[in-house]
Amino acid sequence: MDKQLVENLRKVGIPYINDIPWGTHICSFFGGKSDLLGIVVPYFKAGLENNEFCIWVVSEPLDVSQAREALEDAIPDFPSYAEQVELYDHRDWYHISELDADRIVQAWITKLKAAISNGYEGIRVCGSTVWTDFRSWKKHLDYEAKVENIIGSLQTIALCPFQLEKCGLPELLGLVQNHDFTFISCKDPYSYLNSMVNIDRLELIGKMAASVAHEIRNPMTSVKGFIQLLQGDKDLQRYSSYFMLMIDELERANEIITEYLSIAKPRVRNVENHNLNEILTTMLPLLQADARKEDKDVILVTGDTEDILVDPREIRQVILNLVRNGLDSMPSGGVVEIRTSMQNNEIILEVEDSGHGIPEDIQIHLGKPFVTTKEHGTGLGMYVTYNILKSYQAKINICSSNEGTQFIIRFPSAEGGNSDYIYRYKSG
Repeated sequence: MDKQLVENLRKVGIPYINDIPWGTHICSFFGGKSDLLGIVVPYFKAGLENNEFCIWVVSEPLDVSQAREALEDAIPDFPSYAEQVELYDHRDWYHISELDADRIVQAWITKLKAAISNGYEGIRVCGSTVWTDFRSWKKHLDYEAKVENIIGSLQTIALCPFQLEKCGLPELLGLVQNHDFTFISCKDPYSYLNSMVNIDRLELIGKMAASVAHEIRNPMTSVKGFIQLLQGDKDLQRYSSYFMLMIDELERANEIITEYLSIAKPRVRNVENHNLNEILTTMLPLLQADARKEDKDVILVTGDTEDILVDPREIRQVILNLVRNGLDSMPSGGVVEIRTSMQNNEIILEVEDSGHGIPEDIQIHLGKPFVTTKEHGTGLGMYVTYNILKSYQAKINICSSNEGTQFIIRFPSAEGGNSDYIYRYKSG
């Protein structure tokens, strides 16, 4: 790595975010006051320790006195940094009656010059813009774009927090486009951990799909119905193969919409103790029906397993995705075998097919969107599968050759463990 780049890396202070270079423009979304403080306070603590001049422009759900109190509580020697930090009310800094992008950007540059002349390495800023009136959203995006264009060449790190519940899809899209990266920090009542997750464009595509799915699916259903009516017309029997092709394509389009929707759909979990064998036994007739349409088969071999704490809907989705991927990879006569067992206090789920295998260069990217071996696949099914398994801290082992692929999933004991991905390629 370039020596100058290494020297320019700055500690962020925010959990799960690595060191970043000068000129980074960060967007964060938060749920409530505690989420906001959990982002901004450690962010500024790291800045003070980095010998950076820190500026916090405070907006709801905090005021300046509350923000200062939070810094004092989190930093025992905060009085020694008294001259290194400034806090402003957002109304005093932004003059919100008229958002003047050029004036604000110039104010940041003036602060940077003063900081460097006083011996600081640069400035670290947080400009809270929760006050933004989305009716004048274009002005705000113009401001963010101007900051994004200028900040890259400056010894500055900028953090822009937004309250998630106040942002719709247009705001999300605009903010992601005008920041170097974006993350969410909010307390999930359905999770054991308060985690930070990256917002990527895929999630936004999923949200867009959700917003238009109804409008797309309604005409698709009508078209499919009319095609089925035409199929019954004896005078049109010579076009039967064309009708089937059109229906197949409509169904494929509907499956793609469903995959995108699975990304955007909020997951309200119903987590309880369930036995994996019982889930599989209930699903087996459906899986076998799918397989036998193509002269293939699915068999289930169960061993003794303990109950695991899961949402059965998510586990069913994982199994469906893995089994159907296996079926798609096999010629007629192929078999997908599902096995369960207990090893070292872990619940083991194995799904093995007799298909053409997964190339090693694809294996290492499985679970990422749009990575697939299917000619018309999207890779979103595996993306959803991996995300579900990650949420349960399950380990995934892939063993593949030209004779087939085996997925081995290890659900941890009650004590849990870190999510881990293990890839292995066997010759054959």
